[in-house]
Amino acid sequence: MARREALTAGERIWVWSQPALAVVAALAGAAAWYLRLTGDVSALPTLQALITGMFVLPGLALSLSINHVAVMLRRPPMLTVGEKLLLIIEFVLVTAVVAISPSADLLFLGYLLWPLLIAAAATAFATMVSTTIRSRRAVSPDVEAERSLESASAGAL
Repeated sequence: MARREALTAGERIWVWSQPALAVVAALAGAAAWYLRLTGDVSALPTLQALITGMFVLPGLALSLSINHVAVMLRRPPMLTVGEKLLLIIEFVLVTAVVAISPSADLLFLGYLLWPLLIAAAATAFATMVSTTIRSRRAVSPDVEAERSLESASAGAL
């Protein structure tokens, strides 16, 4: 049976931070869509809040969910230092976008931050998926030998 390395509490927090934020972003996006469809946009006082709620947050939720699936395919499912830095940048950008969304005076800043957030999310996605692909291709000789034994014993049954 394959040996699993135990994750530290800190690593678990990093791994599960993505789906946690994805759930919050998806719920906020669903609420924005509901408010828009019911015509009660009083909770979305600006165009920026409307766009952030209806498009930016659902897109972020999707991106973070895909990233989490990619990371969970690793053994052990851990983030690299670069991926953690990308997530910090992403979290800071989404906090800034959400914080300035209610202000009509800061719409221009929102137009600047949205592409940065999208770029950070796309970079995190590309990094996490490529790291996972590389880690799954680089199989150690011990694991390969164990897989050969398992397949040989399965064939004998």
